[in-house]
Amino acid sequence: MGGIATLILGWLYAYRDAEFVGGGLSSVLQNGTFAIREPSGSEDSLSPGTQSETLRVLMFSALASHLVSVTSTVLVTLLAYRTATQWLHASEDPDNINLTPIQHGLLIRTLGSGSLMSIINTIRYTSRTRRAAAPRFFKEALVGVTGIYILSHTVGLADLWLHSGARSISVIRPVPVEAEALYGIGYDEDRCGPFNKTALPCQKLIAPYLGGIWWAPEMQWIYFESYDTVLDVNPYKRVEYIDNTAVLVPGPGKGFESQGFSFNTHGLRVECASLKDRCNTMKSPSLDSLAPYISPVTNCSKGGYPQIPYYTSGELKLSGRDTRNIKNFVLGIIGDEMGGMIHGTPDFSSAWTTNPASTVVQLRWMNESAPSITETVGVRYLNAWDLYATCSMTFLDILARYDPIESKWSILETNLSQPELASVFWTPMIFQMGTDDLVHALRPYVMSRGQVALGVLESSMAKYTMGYAAPLTNFVAASNITTTEPLTLGLYPTTPTLFLVGCLYIYSLVALIIFFLSCTSNNRMITVPRHLTPGGEKDEERSALDVAQTWLTDPLPLMGSMFPGRDGRHAARSVESDPLRQVYDSDWELGKVGIGLYRGDNGEMIFGLVRLNSSRSRRYGRLFPVLDEESALQEKAPIHGSAAIVPSLALIRKTDG
Repeated sequence: MGGIATLILGWLYAYRDAEFVGGGLSSVLQNGTFAIREPSGSEDSLSPGTQSETLRVLMFSALASHLVSVTSTVLVTLLAYRTATQWLHASEDPDNINLTPIQHGLLIRTLGSGSLMSIINTIRYTSRTRRAAAPRFFKEALVGVTGIYILSHTVGLADLWLHSGARSISVIRPVPVEAEALYGIGYDEDRCGPFNKTALPCQKLIAPYLGGIWWAPEMQWIYFESYDTVLDVNPYKRVEYIDNTAVLVPGPGKGFESQGFSFNTHGLRVECASLKDRCNTMKSPSLDSLAPYISPVTNCSKGGYPQIPYYTSGELKLSGRDTRNIKNFVLGIIGDEMGGMIHGTPDFSSAWTTNPASTVVQLRWMNESAPSITETVGVRYLNAWDLYATCSMTFLDILARYDPIESKWSILETNLSQPELASVFWTPMIFQMGTDDLVHALRPYVMSRGQVALGVLESSMAKYTMGYAAPLTNFVAASNITTTEPLTLGLYPTTPTLFLVGCLYIYSLVALIIFFLSCTSNNRMITVPRHLTPGGEKDEERSALDVAQTWLTDPLPLMGSMFPGRDGRHAARSVESDPLRQVYDSDWELGKVGIGLYRGDNGEMIFGLVRLNSSRSRRYGRLFPVLDEESALQEKAPIHGSAAIVPSLALIRKTDG
């Protein structure tokens, strides 16, 4: 049993799943569960396509419980050798305390069967106050058998406890694979050109068109890829918003869903603040009395942006109506210059920005009604709503990871991108590529949702900027590639598992002690003369210990001594080690043994065993002695001073022998 206990511990260690408990033995004990990876089994014939796994620890536990139940009887038999040795030694000296007949009978029941009732009856006897003194080996045998019985059934209960608490779960775990996967995203210098500060950022894609300067006017594929990415229909590139950062990730067309991987990419984090409270407003007594919710802005010079709002014609009326041609712009700020309102990045003397890059946003919604005017970050005119905000754009080089089990993207590491790369990536927005998208995204929020509107502005501006920069990137190799593998975990509660293992080790120790004691037990040999042996050719030797052990564990030797058979072989049979050969067994016509009432030597009626030697007759398929049934029915047997009639039991006369 110690081997199975060691096997269980070794199996728990060899196939442990550290990810489930997240640590060593202390974590397992704190968690209260052993988690092991169950080896894959064969395909289930009842459910094709599925795998079945056997909970190995439960199999070992059931095997141990079964072996303990089988070997416990063997241990009791071995214990009987120790008791037989002591009995033989006690029988050699008449002064020693020896067994009484009832004690011998109780030992036969206890050592022969080891059942609960035999143990209880023996314990009841030993607990009597008035009884004959019992030898020490009688008590030792009782304690040993009781201990083996309790220990064997404790193992069974521990096995049941473990079975009731164990369970299995299915999980999906990553498995490293060697493969080259182009899932990373990097800047494509071939598409945009090298960083050349004597020219515009991405000068290669900027060209005159229809009397102005445009972004990639003759490259429609750039617009298609940009719009698809912004609308999230690009099969190869997507923008994920992770931890307040817009990150370029591979799209589903790359077929990565079943793989986990780490990859380099680019991202953008935007932080915006409203200029509403840092702008100069027009003072008008009529507005204060008639429309106090209107706060028309003349300019934002108080906040450091005198050109905001930017317009080229029109004026602000005293009535609060604004006829200025305020358009939607995302304008870049480089030093003291503001650009993007006319030709995009060519508006600057040098369009290479720093990182973070600074922008100011100016958006207008004409003739819009608002359900609330108390929480807005917008500026209210009589005929329009405006939003003025400054935004800091931080471009990042990102190391990210995709988890196929949870289908989740995560950022592992971020670093500031080169200012040159930031200048390239913000160029499409300075050419007003995403301005109209911002207007549509903010419309439900700007008039009544306050800080929510600023959050939407930040996330939308980040996603649109990276979406329009997507065509300027290409795919690069990813790293740490893994694939998913379905796995069955066996979860075994620690308390019943360790309790079972402890019981098995204790049982093994007890078995070793009993085995050692039985091996060291010895006694003299008994010689059987040749004329009493089955062959009659030579003398045979029998171990007195074997014979005595048989007399302690089996009632057959006692039956053989009571009914020797008188065939001249009873002397040899008395020392046979095989109990089946210690009892006289004639054919069916000769001596038989019956049980019932018979007359004793003094004429008293006794219930017990009797040899049947008289002639017989068959009745209803059974053998009965031929007796006077009427006299048997009229016979009265005294029982504790009372008379009882036994009408259905044949009265059997006591016979000789």
